[in-house]
Amino acid sequence: MCGRFTLTVQQIEALAEHLAAQLVLPEGVGYRPRYNVAPGETHWLLRPRREPTDALPREIVGARWGLINHWAKDHRVGYKQINARAETVETRRAYRDAYARRRCVVLADGFYEWRGPKGKREPIWFHAEDRRPLYLAGLYESWTQPDTEERIRTFTVITTEANAVVAPVHDRMPVILAEEKLDAWLEGPPDKRLLAPAPNGLLVASLASTRVNKAGNDDSALLDPDDPAVVKQGLLF
Repeated sequence: MCGRFTLTVQQIEALAEHLAAQLVLPEGVGYRPRYNVAPGETHWLLRPRREPTDALPREIVGARWGLINHWAKDHRVGYKQINARAETVETRRAYRDAYARRRCVVLADGFYEWRGPKGKREPIWFHAEDRRPLYLAGLYESWTQPDTEERIRTFTVITTEANAVVAPVHDRMPVILAEEKLDAWLEGPPDKRLLAPAPNGLLVASLASTRVNKAGNDDSALLDPDDPAVVKQGLLF
């Protein structure tokens, strides 16, 4: 499972340039680093442009986390579809059409899992040791809100079985795509071989602040070793 993640880069414009992507910011919406992205919130996706150019074949757009199928009667189904399992993504009705036609990359640089007993859960932040961006395999859909006719773009994160780094904490992890595989995922034919666990050397694990447990907390101190809510900071595995 992937229930919270981060994108802490300070300037998304630099990431967009690196990815040869047009950054599409809705009017009145700006970018800010995120330290605790939760289901139901808007985040950033990479997808092919509908009218690509040689210089900018991709675009970065906003979408709400939690996939809502176009036939859904109620937006609340999105909270049940924040993740799609790699093993069944091509056969489950909720995901198979998007898997065939609407694959995307969810921009991140880490994700959280939890350990410990109920009431004393410790969040573990999995990330690259150099904090480079991570490219999570995702799917997106558009849904029309019945009462307002507003079109809402939504997404889900594909998960697979955990690698040796994540497995001590959780048996699932998001699919993390190598940068050189982004074109194959976004524009090639569906290929389930891309949905494998990340190499063990890609990620490290750090304790984060227990304030991560509340979705409304979203600030850099969640990852700060000097935060008193971080009992023991450092690489765990």
